[in-house]
Amino acid sequence: MKHVWISRFILCLLIFLVAGCASERMAESNASKAAIEEYFATDRNFIGDVAHGKIYGSQRAPLTYGCLRLSRPVRHSIGNTQHEKLGSDSLNDFVITRQKLRMTGKEFFDDVFSSETPGKTSDILLYIHGYNTTFEHAAVTMARIVTDLGFRGKAIFFSWPSNGKMLKYVADQNNSDWSSKNLKTFLEELAGRASPKSISIIAHSMGNRETVNALAGLKNENRLPRDRIRTIIMAAPDIDSMIFERDFAPVVSGTGALVTLYVSRNDKAMRLSYDVNGYTRLGGVEDYPVIHQGIDTIDVTNVDLGYLGHDYFVSSRQVLSDIYYIINGSVRAKDRFSLSPVRFTRDGKTCTYWIFEK
Repeated sequence: MKHVWISRFILCLLIFLVAGCASERMAESNASKAAIEEYFATDRNFIGDVAHGKIYGSQRAPLTYGCLRLSRPVRHSIGNTQHEKLGSDSLNDFVITRQKLRMTGKEFFDDVFSSETPGKTSDILLYIHGYNTTFEHAAVTMARIVTDLGFRGKAIFFSWPSNGKMLKYVADQNNSDWSSKNLKTFLEELAGRASPKSISIIAHSMGNRETVNALAGLKNENRLPRDRIRTIIMAAPDIDSMIFERDFAPVVSGTGALVTLYVSRNDKAMRLSYDVNGYTRLGGVEDYPVIHQGIDTIDVTNVDLGYLGHDYFVSSRQVLSDIYYIINGSVRAKDRFSLSPVRFTRDGKTCTYWIFEK
């Protein structure tokens, strides 16, 4: 009998705690659903199982395009990226309400720019995901970015054939390199139709490797869109920092865009990548972060980054707020209230990067 009362007490305590947590989440969350429309370009193989959230796979394929209309869950909390699923019914966190899964390039670009006034287009937000990311996870992350930033332009994500598995790092690295030519083709077409300074790019982790390779390819062909890209945000980039400084920093800063580099000393993924590759990653910090003229470097170490400390561009309210001012106002780091300068001397020159204060 005593055991029965103890069990009941524990059950009541759990119900109380869960109810308390639920009340707190409701107070911090949005109260209603919202619809998100996002376009995509991908060079993954097509599966087409929308009901089970298996739309594109991890095999290489020709570049194709599409569009998804998603319903955001009730009481979505900004920065919450836990247990995200994509499918066609209410059991999933994001519900697909409309889709065009296999569009040609002409159909895609005509649809993206169909409602535009000649000579003037809406703002475009392009997201390139990183390693260990499925197509469906990329779609959900794009939806999170759009809702959390309150973005009102055209949202597009480029999904390369990541395997979506922790132990497939090298395969993902190879697929990222393979896909960079397709991203180059896509960027050239997108920029060719967009208005000046209308494109903002967010690249995460290994997606930065693909992005800088694509931009370098355009520069080598004298097709780099110098007046179309307004901002480039490099979040936790998994790139050899020395190679970036030598080969890619001049390319990225040469786009004429406001370029922001986010790094952290507590990014466990960057440490693991260092162990695998043998060299410091651009998104990590061993001594001082990479500083380059025309690039704002932001050290987010002081921010609560969660366990891995790698997805802060969508999980941290502070970082999301900083990105908001970049995308919506093109505000440089020196003018953003949340940041403080850190100065050091290298080769007789004073270098400056920025930190979030504790």
